[in-house]
Amino acid sequence: MKITLISTSTYPSDQGIRTISSVLKKAGHDVKIAFMTLSEDYSKNYNLSELSQLMKLCSGSEFIGVNSFASTSKRASRIISFLKKRLNVPILYGGVHATISPEDCIKDSDIVCVGEGEGAVLDFAEAIQKKKKIDKIKNLWIRKEGKIIKNPVRDLVDDLDNLPLPDYDVQDHYLLENGKIRKFTEYDLGGQIFFLTGRGCPYGCDYCSNSLFNELYEGRRKKILRWNSPEYIIKGILFLKERFSSLGYFDIRDDTFSLRSLEDIKKFCELYKEKVKMRFKCLGDPKTITDEKIKLLLDAGCTDIIIGIQGSERVNREIYHRNQKDEYVLRAAQILNKYKGKIAVMYDVITSNPYEQPEDTVDMIRLLQKIPKPYYLSVNNLVFFNGSKLYERAKADGIIKTEKDSAISLNYWDRSAHILLKKKNKYLVLILNLMRGVATENRFGFMPNFLINYLLKPERIRRNLRNESPTLMALKLVSVFDLIREKIAKPFYRSLPLRFRIWYDRARYRV
Repeated sequence: MKITLISTSTYPSDQGIRTISSVLKKAGHDVKIAFMTLSEDYSKNYNLSELSQLMKLCSGSEFIGVNSFASTSKRASRIISFLKKRLNVPILYGGVHATISPEDCIKDSDIVCVGEGEGAVLDFAEAIQKKKKIDKIKNLWIRKEGKIIKNPVRDLVDDLDNLPLPDYDVQDHYLLENGKIRKFTEYDLGGQIFFLTGRGCPYGCDYCSNSLFNELYEGRRKKILRWNSPEYIIKGILFLKERFSSLGYFDIRDDTFSLRSLEDIKKFCELYKEKVKMRFKCLGDPKTITDEKIKLLLDAGCTDIIIGIQGSERVNREIYHRNQKDEYVLRAAQILNKYKGKIAVMYDVITSNPYEQPEDTVDMIRLLQKIPKPYYLSVNNLVFFNGSKLYERAKADGIIKTEKDSAISLNYWDRSAHILLKKKNKYLVLILNLMRGVATENRFGFMPNFLINYLLKPERIRRNLRNESPTLMALKLVSVFDLIREKIAKPFYRSLPLRFRIWYDRARYRV
């Protein structure tokens, strides 16, 4: 069968759709992938010319698959609506958003895949090819004769090594760029590949889809975390390294790579150092960082690690239901600081949360000041993803009255837009947002440390929370800065040759 898969991700790193493609190709199907990349301004959508080009690309396909995250769901909806009216072929809606919000997705597409899709998509393709009924295929929701059939999910694949490697046959891939759909090239990877080495997360934070995923598969899996073996990972990485000579590094994007056992990390590092010999990045969480693991990762070629802090200790415990304490963060930070100069460390935090109290934001800032320098601070503003536990709570509490209130159309880094939308704790949230960037003993981003301490004096906090005029003036300046970044800086960055972009990315987060 001829099949077209469509990704609405803002960057063509979508491993999920690439794995679906590999599963279908392994079964003998002819698959092409269209990466419909657009701006990180999620309020933007596809125009008629872009959709017409996509329809031409899909012509002759016997079924079409579309995926999305919550942030790109409006784009997926527009694609499905356009193609349904013009092409008489089944359209299957899948991805994270389809899993957490199938009730919304079934309004757009008559067929929705809930949960991991490899087995379901393969069964669906076989049924379409053999003209069989699809009514009882597990994982699929089907709208038929005015009713919705909600099939249960199948058991998860426990041994991920049984799945084929993600599809990087770029000759079958297409990319939307500057309003035109063209053939994908190696250089569209940007010198890096995002690589997932496992699935699942034991934390299930309320702002994240993993909490719903854990509930969906209760009793349908042997374990919450499933890992590819080190041998499988190295096989995939070597294949990609040999195929793409422009690669500068691999970015291992598991929610927390440091959750792997010490034995697993040791095996991976031995193989990586011996066979790959290329720098890589990974993610970790404070609770599972140990000196032994960091030594192994450094020796194997790890140059960057991202550590998720997210909220203050109270917010993590009571709002996000994330099992993390400040003592875990500081302990991990002390370990990582032993290797400063050898590894670049980024800490992630989430702010602009209407459930935060002023003291929560102050506690977060004080924690960041305690963490040994240098490091890079990434400040992300909260988005209520449709279907997440936090979204449902905010809706019930009246915080979300319309879709706009969820911030779904905003990027995490749209500082002034988030602060003005949430209308809570503006003064302190702005200070924390302005701390984003390189943290040294003397400054956080643009903010000198002495100025932060001055602005956090209790009487000054009380005065500025009561009188918001100075904060609103500052937000106007931030809006201008962000506009310059979006309209001038980012387009200029994307116009640079690949080698300069790689150099800039390395230098930006090295401290």
